[in-house]
Amino acid sequence: MTRTLLTITARQLFSRRRGILIALLALVPLGVGLLYRFGGDSLDDPTPAEFAPQIIDALVVAALLPLGALVFGTAALGAEIEDGTAVYLLSKPIARWRILLVKVFVASLATVVLVTPTTVLTALVILGGDDPTSITAAFAVGVSVGAVVYCCVFVGLSAVTSRALLIGLGYVFVWEAFVTSIFSGTRWVSVRQYVLGLADGISSAPASAFEADLGGLTAAVASAVVIALSLGLGIRFLARFEIGERL
Repeated sequence: MTRTLLTITARQLFSRRRGILIALLALVPLGVGLLYRFGGDSLDDPTPAEFAPQIIDALVVAALLPLGALVFGTAALGAEIEDGTAVYLLSKPIARWRILLVKVFVASLATVVLVTPTTVLTALVILGGDDPTSITAAFAVGVSVGAVVYCCVFVGLSAVTSRALLIGLGYVFVWEAFVTSIFSGTRWVSVRQYVLGLADGISSAPASAFEADLGGLTAAVASAVVIALSLGLGIRFLARFEIGERL
């Protein structure tokens, strides 16, 4: 039954047109990297070691990663609840915690497949293969972990409310984009800051090139806490879920 659930969820996510649109957006960071690499050598341009973290943060960590996770995370479970197929799924003799974990796994895998290759290719193009400070590997690990954290949050949220997509958009574009940039104390509740903290903890790049607001260990612990809380709440609400009781 678990294998069937994995297959059904994967088909739902990868067959949707919005998934294709997100995949096309994944080409944007790579395109910017190519423009930087082959577009000229102005003295005012930042060095590759400075530009790579900037563009990956701005286009992948701040935009592509949360949007991809939001699309896949809310669709993994929320789409079935909205179109009514969850009635069939939840009536089967399979533990609801297992259903939620499968949904999180598939959504996380889809997001990792979307953002990690883009991150690696963009960094390699900008750096020209010269990466002594491990920027490429650092951000690859950071966005992969971030994909899991985001998907846990968004799948769990879709078990709680039918407005998961709307709330997720507010979190990404209001909380992470503006609130955390104004109030430093709120960065403890920002997945984006966890990603940057993990990358900074792995990379040996100097502060002039890249420096996160959170330390690597702090970001790792915070990521684990958010994953645990999101899974716990999602499982709790899904276990109590009944069709017709959605907000």
